[in-house]
Amino acid sequence: MTNNYQEILKKCSRCGGCQAHCPLYAERGREPYVARGKIELMENLEANNLEWNDKLAQIFSTCLLCGSCSENCPNGVEADKLVRLARKDLVLARGLPIIKKNVFQHLLKYNGRLKTVGKLLAFYQKSGLQKIVRGTGILNLMPMDLARKESILPSISGRAFRDTVSARNTVENPKLKVAYFTGCITNLVNPQVGISVLEVLGTHNVEVIIPEQYCCGVPALASGETEVTKFLATENIKYFTNLDVDYIIMDCATCLSTWLEYPELLESEEAGKLTGKVIDINRFLVEILDIKLKPRELGIMVTYHDPCHLKRTPGGKTSPREVLKGLSPSYEFVEMELADRCCGSAGSFNLTHYELSQKVAHHKVEAIKASKAQIVTSSCPSCIMQLNHSLKNNNIDVEVKHTIELVADCLKANSLS
Repeated sequence: MTNNYQEILKKCSRCGGCQAHCPLYAERGREPYVARGKIELMENLEANNLEWNDKLAQIFSTCLLCGSCSENCPNGVEADKLVRLARKDLVLARGLPIIKKNVFQHLLKYNGRLKTVGKLLAFYQKSGLQKIVRGTGILNLMPMDLARKESILPSISGRAFRDTVSARNTVENPKLKVAYFTGCITNLVNPQVGISVLEVLGTHNVEVIIPEQYCCGVPALASGETEVTKFLATENIKYFTNLDVDYIIMDCATCLSTWLEYPELLESEEAGKLTGKVIDINRFLVEILDIKLKPRELGIMVTYHDPCHLKRTPGGKTSPREVLKGLSPSYEFVEMELADRCCGSAGSFNLTHYELSQKVAHHKVEAIKASKAQIVTSSCPSCIMQLNHSLKNNNIDVEVKHTIELVADCLKANSLS
């Protein structure tokens, strides 16, 4: 454990204030599942009073890394970073679970293999095989709660977004040039989000370059596998360096926050200079482009969910709301309660801890229902998948979309009016 993180540990005064802000403590009510309890365990691990075992591994895997404890800690304890450090120590001591090891080593590092998986999943869904498999009930007999995990799977397009568009989307006399980091979900699952990004930016005379790129690395980073994370970060930095662009835009809150950690992760000044260009698409529209639309009067009520990874970045809370307010009267923005509460997705947490994840999501579902909104938007593809799944589970007919999709819809309405 580094001296830096030992200092963070020492900041904890054991006040227990984190209990009031931890979504998992609200469901479990047990000390090991809140920051204070985990810090106590970390100090005992550091003092060699404890050794890593299955129970400790389970405790430290049970964290959303949502950062609510860190954000509200009066002593500035960055508990989410400490949990990641503990997971790194766990990996060094015991290795990764076999499934994660294979995913990180043999999928994330190879774009071609990721695309093949996407094609296979699309075939599974569209060929009728999924319907047959679900009809037989065989998934209910499989271990690890496979039936419910399979139900999270969204509709897969089968063709990667980056394979369907030009690597350079040119416009005449562009006022700005940007590079677009699409992330894995937009590329493989939600191509309509990427299409919306290109439509909106193209309409506003922005040239978009989509270079070769890899996963941002967050699945490995959150699991304590730093070597794979460093490999992916290094590759991404390599492909985005020396591009003649003003900004690097992202539609994924998680990719954005991970990129912002690249300089520290790689201990690289070059990475630091590059991440200075990184910006969320909502903030780009509001602060850089200052877009103005004249939407039609439709009056569709829309609310917004704050991704944990976006709301603590500059403009991360205000920009999406400014975007949505600018879409009136087509979309009437209404703030819901608990807008900035974690939805329980946390990357793969909703797979590894499905039941607990859905309990966390239930609070968000009830808030969406109470808002009376017809559409809920967010700026994180992972959150969008979780919200869509949880709303359907509760038989609530509310659409879930990325904010940029609504902007693109309004642009189309403008062109038709």
